[in-house]
Amino acid sequence: MTGDTWSTRRTSFGSQADAYAHGRPSYPVEALEWVLPTGAQRVLDLAAGTGRLTEALLEAGVAVVAVEPLAEMRAHIPSAAEALDGTAESIPVADASVDAVMVGQAFHWFDVPRSMAEIRRVLRPGGRVGLLWNMLDDSEPWVDELARILDAEERASHLRSDQDTPYSGVEGMSPLERALFRHTGTYDADRLVAFVHSRSQTILLPDDERASLIDRVRAILPAGEFPLPLVCEAWRGERTA
Repeated sequence: MTGDTWSTRRTSFGSQADAYAHGRPSYPVEALEWVLPTGAQRVLDLAAGTGRLTEALLEAGVAVVAVEPLAEMRAHIPSAAEALDGTAESIPVADASVDAVMVGQAFHWFDVPRSMAEIRRVLRPGGRVGLLWNMLDDSEPWVDELARILDAEERASHLRSDQDTPYSGVEGMSPLERALFRHTGTYDADRLVAFVHSRSQTILLPDDERASLIDRVRAILPAGEFPLPLVCEAWRGERTA
C-alpha cells in the first residue's frame, strides 16, 4: 500500500471503537504463555486499541500498562490496567521498566526503526517482545468466502515458512522465533458484522459500498452462534543487552 494509504488506515480506527471492542477476537492462552518470559510481572501492551490483548494479559495474572494513541479506543481499556496516551515511536514508559512488550494486530502500523529503538529501551535485560496477529483460518469454506468478500489480508493460507520476519538486525535484540496457534472465537452475525466494521478497509469505504459489503457478509454467515476459526501467528524476541 502507498504511504498515504498506510497513514490513513493506521489512524482510522477511532471512529469504530465500539465495533472494535465488540467484534475483535481475543488471543489464545498458549500464545501468551509461549511469548511471555518466565516470572513476568509488568507487561506493556503497545498500541493496545480497545484492550482485547490487555484483557488476556490481565487474566494471565500480570500487571499491564496499555499504551494507545486514540482516545476513543483507549476509553475501552479495562480499568485494571494503567492506560496511557502514547505511540510505539514515543512510549511514555521509563527505561528498562517492563518484562515484556506485547503488540496485538498492530506492529505493521509502526515505524519499525523508531519503534524498535523504543521497545528495546523500555525492556529490561532478558525481557521479551511478543508480536501477535489473528489470521482468518480460511481452510474453512465459509471463512474462505468471508475472506474473499473482505479482500482480507489476514488469511492463514498466506502464511509461509520462508516469509520475512517483522523486523531483523536490531542491535541488542535476539533474532525472532515464530509459532502458530489455532483457536476460535465465539460469534453471531451481529458480532461478526462488528468485526467487519472495525477493519480499516471497511471504515474507509463510501457509505453505499460499506452497506453492500455488510449485506454480502450477512448472506454467507452460519445461523445462530458459531465459532470463528483463527490462527494466531506469534513472534518472540529477547532483549540481549
